[in-house]
Amino acid sequence: MAAAGAASSPQTEFAGVTALVVDDNDFVRDLVANQLRQIGFTTVQTAPDGGAALKVCDETPPGLMICDINMEPMGGFELITRLRDKGRTGGDRIPTIMLSSHAVPEFIDRARQLEVDAFLVKPVKKDALAERIRTVLQKKPG
Repeated sequence: MAAAGAASSPQTEFAGVTALVVDDNDFVRDLVANQLRQIGFTTVQTAPDGGAALKVCDETPPGLMICDINMEPMGGFELITRLRDKGRTGGDRIPTIMLSSHAVPEFIDRARQLEVDAFLVKPVKKDALAERIRTVLQKKPG
């Protein structure tokens, strides 16, 4: 019964994946981190900006990164570019979902150019987040 394997329990489906939430807004960062825990992530790290996220990725690369675009002093696109320069994005890399309050075409185009796996518009809804994560993690090379 192949369908039974696809319908994993939310409590175990993401349990072995470490997530990193990068957002300069404390409320949003905590909200997304809590949503990740609710859908079954047991290890969730957070970072307030791209520079802090780079340090986390250098120490222990996450299995999934959810990253805001507009942050100071280092935003999401610069973070992705730096990770790409280090060989951490593209191909066998950290699956990444970009977050933004604005779904403007230039943000979406830039995310595609950087081979970001998915794009979500804030406010993030837990069910939509879980579904997007499933899709992103299924694409990752095994």
